[in-house]
Amino acid sequence: MGFNNGSERRKLNAEWERLRVTYRQAGMSEEAIQAMYEFDLNTLNIERAYSTNTVKVEETGDDESNADLIKFKKACEVKDTYHETKAKFACVREIQDERLSSGIEKLSEEDLKLLTLYFVEGYTLAEISKVYGIARWSVYKGICKITKFLKKF
Repeated sequence: MGFNNGSERRKLNAEWERLRVTYRQAGMSEEAIQAMYEFDLNTLNIERAYSTNTVKVEETGDDESNADLIKFKKACEVKDTYHETKAKFACVREIQDERLSSGIEKLSEEDLKLLTLYFVEGYTLAEISKVYGIARWSVYKGICKITKFLKKF
């Protein structure tokens, strides 16, 4: 249901009749009470404007009618993977070679975790295999795959 301005304004005025009495008894000046009332009235007007000017976009099953909406959502979901990767894996920040750094940026998050555990943190293949619950051979193959990929850079 939409915003009923008349009803909301009546509620606000009724509340403020009670509040004015309370504030006068507390010793507040009429100017201060009026300023507070105007603030609440302004807030009510902002809520009304928001309610009347906001349109809910509904998705239908028709992909053609939703094409622009889908493009808009994808544009809003763009992630800054460069800074995310840099923030998650501090060792990447320390690499001075720009080509190697760009190669590391292209690795998946799982590969970055494995790379960090093995080369930076110094864990053994056995320790990493226990953490991931996979065979040591799989960890070794993963590290070989990463080093082979990075040698291209």
